Amino acid sequence: MPFDGQEVYQLARELGLPDLTEVALGAGVMSVLEVSAYYGGRRLRHSVARVIEYQLGEVELRVAYEGLRLRDSLRAWVDMERMEKLNAVLLATRFAQLSHQPGLSYAERSLWLIQRAAGVHRHGLMLAADRPEPPYSTIANAIDDYLPEAIREVPLRSMR
Repeated sequence: MPFDGQEVYQLARELGLPDLTEVALGAGVMSVLEVSAYYGGRRLRHSVARVIEYQLGEVELRVAYEGLRLRDSLRAWVDMERMEKLNAVLLATRFAQLSHQPGLSYAERSLWLIQRAAGVHRHGLMLAADRPEPPYSTIANAIDDYLPEAIREVPLRSMR
């Protein structure tokens, strides 16, 4: 069966998060960047992080982890300078024109689905964060450098 990435696409819904476009259409929202992290081998919790840029210049990070029963996502504020640097990398790599990284499979150690939404416009791509293939590795490194909180790995507890 060919790889379609549906399990990665379904993470946000499975974690009870509202649709990305719905968030992007929220009052005062300029844009939303979403990073869904899917980990093969099941040693780490899957997660979805949303970085919401508001018209007033505030940037909020919300992160939800598989299996953690919190009333709401974890929240933090992000410095606008970091977002500007990340946005510059996304522009330089032509993120909006890229499609999924070729040759993906669920055998990858980690898969990231990166989506941006502004109003009703939405674009995303999936990449293997551990594969050193530009421009995908450039995007993964930029997220790791400028938004490390969005991809923090949380281990599953041992079943012993």
